[in-house]
Amino acid sequence: MDTFTFDTTPPQEVVAFFDEKGLRPAFDYRDTWGIEHVTSFTVAKATQTDVLATIQADVSKAIRQGVPFEQFRKDLTPRLQELGWWGRKEMTDPLTGETAIVQLGSPRRLQTIYWANTRTARAAGQWQRAQRTKRVSPYFVYGLGNSRNHRPEHVAKAGVILPVDHPFWDQWFPPNGWGCKCWLRQIGRTEAESLGGESDEPDITSRQFVNERSGETSMVPDGIDPGWATNSGKERYGTLRRELDTSLGAVDDQTRRKVIGASPLAEFVSGAINNRIGERAAIPFAAISDKLANTLGTKARAVMLSSDTIRQHVGKANSEDYAELPQRMIDEGELWRDRRGKLSLIMLVGDRPYVAGLKVTRFDELFMTTLHEWRARSVEKIRERGERVN
Repeated sequence: MDTFTFDTTPPQEVVAFFDEKGLRPAFDYRDTWGIEHVTSFTVAKATQTDVLATIQADVSKAIRQGVPFEQFRKDLTPRLQELGWWGRKEMTDPLTGETAIVQLGSPRRLQTIYWANTRTARAAGQWQRAQRTKRVSPYFVYGLGNSRNHRPEHVAKAGVILPVDHPFWDQWFPPNGWGCKCWLRQIGRTEAESLGGESDEPDITSRQFVNERSGETSMVPDGIDPGWATNSGKERYGTLRRELDTSLGAVDDQTRRKVIGASPLAEFVSGAINNRIGERAAIPFAAISDKLANTLGTKARAVMLSSDTIRQHVGKANSEDYAELPQRMIDEGELWRDRRGKLSLIMLVGDRPYVAGLKVTRFDELFMTTLHEWRARSVEKIRERGERVN
């Protein structure tokens, strides 16, 4: 049996990725699919919440404290036996109504649970760290693990060198299937050149897969097990943002402001200025009303601020402005749209005119693209060339 050992002091992003998952009881592993695993913790046949919570707590402990598999198995087995989740038992599939003898807890199943969750958490953390360090180390190189039998498609990827943000890693970010031990190493330009330089984009062939539980049909890259063609860290970022807008859209304006007001904005701004936060990270920092959202034709209820915007414009606006002005400008500012559809907010702070740019992205997210003091004449040009929206 393989032994899995991890650091006793894991990066915070690794811990956060796992601990932020909600419980999702499921009868079959296909009931929770693809990127749903980014925000959901599930174990096939663990349909009781107490069983699922017990397993999640021990996996979290293993990630936080670097507990090796043998200790994980030794600690968890008796508790699962007490809960009756062990061995082979009769269960009824809630989807089909069919009753069958199924495998619940076992050493082999615990090994799969341990491996799948600890390695995907590490992978998510690696991607998030790479976003912070890619200016110095802009490449990933694909490596094979210590498996006895490698999938031929994985062997073909060994040594591939591509930029950290290359679309190839959206699907081929290890682990790439059950038992996959492949890994990525982040490297700098000099080492990349010594290894032969950036690779040509690998040819990827796909096959059709039908999830018989949901009826959903998808294309799965050859060499990757169904449900594993994801980049956990990248998907977590996008998924949490999408869930945020969905949640904010379901509450009233006052509650929305309270939720966004609790965002760690000062820490985010400081982290962006000092390059502790990677490119294209974002945080909600102002709420918009249902009325304004309808005017803009968006489902978004939060104005997002990106780390890139902070780094580009913090020299033109004090960091305190980012904490104090956005909500005031949304509530009190003049909103103008020019002929190209560009949105600008204008507001006087004392006798100083400030302008904030807004943009609704193709993903229906609302971003503030700039925020700083402008010359009075430039402000007048915005008014002359645009149409007042609010």
